[in-house]
Amino acid sequence: MPDHSATNTLDDALRSRRLFQFAALLFIAFTGTAVQYGFQQRWDVVLILGTTAALMLPSQWLNHRGRYEAASILILGSATLALFGIMWRSDGLRDSSLLGYPVILIAAGQLLKPKQFWWLLAGMVLCVAWVGLGTLNGWRGVTTPGTDIDRLTDSVTILVVNGMLVWFLAYDMQKALMGLRVQIARFRESEKNLTHLAQHDALTHLPNRVLGSELVEQAIASSARHQQLVALLFVDLDNFKDVNDSVGHSAGDEFLKQVALRLRDAVRQADIVCRQGGDEFLIGVTDITDTEGVAQVAAQVLQRMQAPFHLRGLEILATCSIGIAVHPKDGTTFEALLRHADLAMYQAKESGRNAYRFFDEEINTSIRENLHLISSLRQALAQNELVLYYQPVFDLRNQQLVGAEALVRWQNPKLGLVSPGLFIPAAEKSGLIVDIGQWVLQDACRQMQAWRQAGSPALTVAVNLSAVQFRRGDVEAVIERALQQSGLDPRQLELEMTESTLIQDTDKFMQTLQRIKAMGIRLSIDDFGTGYSNLSYLQRFAVDKLKIDQSFVRRLLNGEKDVAMVSAIIHLAKSLNLTVTAEGVENVETRDALRRMDCDQAQGYWFAKPMPAAQFEALWRTQLATSNTP
Repeated sequence: MPDHSATNTLDDALRSRRLFQFAALLFIAFTGTAVQYGFQQRWDVVLILGTTAALMLPSQWLNHRGRYEAASILILGSATLALFGIMWRSDGLRDSSLLGYPVILIAAGQLLKPKQFWWLLAGMVLCVAWVGLGTLNGWRGVTTPGTDIDRLTDSVTILVVNGMLVWFLAYDMQKALMGLRVQIARFRESEKNLTHLAQHDALTHLPNRVLGSELVEQAIASSARHQQLVALLFVDLDNFKDVNDSVGHSAGDEFLKQVALRLRDAVRQADIVCRQGGDEFLIGVTDITDTEGVAQVAAQVLQRMQAPFHLRGLEILATCSIGIAVHPKDGTTFEALLRHADLAMYQAKESGRNAYRFFDEEINTSIRENLHLISSLRQALAQNELVLYYQPVFDLRNQQLVGAEALVRWQNPKLGLVSPGLFIPAAEKSGLIVDIGQWVLQDACRQMQAWRQAGSPALTVAVNLSAVQFRRGDVEAVIERALQQSGLDPRQLELEMTESTLIQDTDKFMQTLQRIKAMGIRLSIDDFGTGYSNLSYLQRFAVDKLKIDQSFVRRLLNGEKDVAMVSAIIHLAKSLNLTVTAEGVENVETRDALRRMDCDQAQGYWFAKPMPAAQFEALWRTQLATSNTP
């Protein structure tokens, strides 16, 4: 918004200066003319001129006090009346004093408001008319005709005053015009800078996405005319967060600047490099005829990025993942190319990072299917389509049922029973596993408590926890809520975690596990041997059980090495006073071999497949009845 106070201040300063200038000119003119008439002993005219010149002094006082309107009226009104008096006492309308009225009107146009200007003009007209009528009717009485000297000096004085006034006005206009030109030049420079800022990234000075999209669209239009290809490379830095966390955000900004320079150096002058945002950059490769040229550019970018970065005395190694979409095959607009290049970039990350991948329709189909799966799964959770199956766990020494592992299944109205291998990975990636895991925990605890109240033996229910649930931060509260709502004894709940979950090993994670353990809940490591198999965390996390992954158990009868592997895991667990459960037991020979190795528990198809709650209840009731038979 305009600064009206500043504008008013400038107007007042100009008006004050103009009042001073005009009052000074009139003072000099009237004083000089009064002296001339004094030599002629025209005391009547001297009195008029002297009085008017004297009135310029109080007008300057008013001007100094900021009363500009009163000062203007005093100066212009007294000058108008003074000229009227001289014309009345001299030659009337033939007197050269009449020429002073246009001069006064010029000043009035700058000093007075429109209404005051018109009143002054009306007064001048009235004065002129009165002098004319006085001359015609002889009202003017005794008059002294002016001489040629009087006319000469009066005309020269009026001309000088008018000239000075016009010069003051013209000077101010020229000064204002020069100031305006300077302001226009500054505005154009500012507009240019604003345009540059609006189109370029402030940190790297590369074109931003807005300008980048325009340049790519122009390249697409040009390529269509010349039958050429345009490729869009989506470049995402690998593990940029680690750089920020290790050296700080200011150093991270410097790192991004160096990345921008390398990307610019890695491509041709005609190619487009812009910053998408954060640690993401876009490269538009133009004037190419085949995808081999695009692959060469991507490979060169990867090679340039692999060289060490020197940042504040540190040597940092960084890589990037690149997704590529090619016009017109993968899209005819910038947005379409960007979307497909982004999908291809995630494929490059999933392939191990520090790689590039071209977009293909299979990626798009897979993404759509995954999105549909997640949407259907979310709906399934809301409509209670998920059910729990229970796989029995048996004691190998006495063949007694000791518990069950709760396994989630999806009872889809159209597809039937959906395997967890199809939807659990998608749930993990989308974060929906948190809601599913919470439901599984609550329903498993509720069901086990219902069986306990129905007279079941002291069974344990095992529930898998995802690493995503721990990262969410409220897993402890979820467990407490499930136990409180169900009333289940915490000693009957066993929580299974994979080795990948345990390697988080943060203070917060450790404290969470310790509090869970303090509730009386048993902790189990699932699929042991397939992950890091770090012996130190077996003691640090105070786990209660190891579950040998079924891939080892199923190969148990294949040879001595497989036997040695399973035997080593069992002996390790025994030395740490841990219970050992073998997964995937599918024949009696495997069961017997595990029993000879002193394995504690087992589960698998030889014992029983995962079964609905009603069938599992029938199983424990049958065993209970058998054990009570004499």
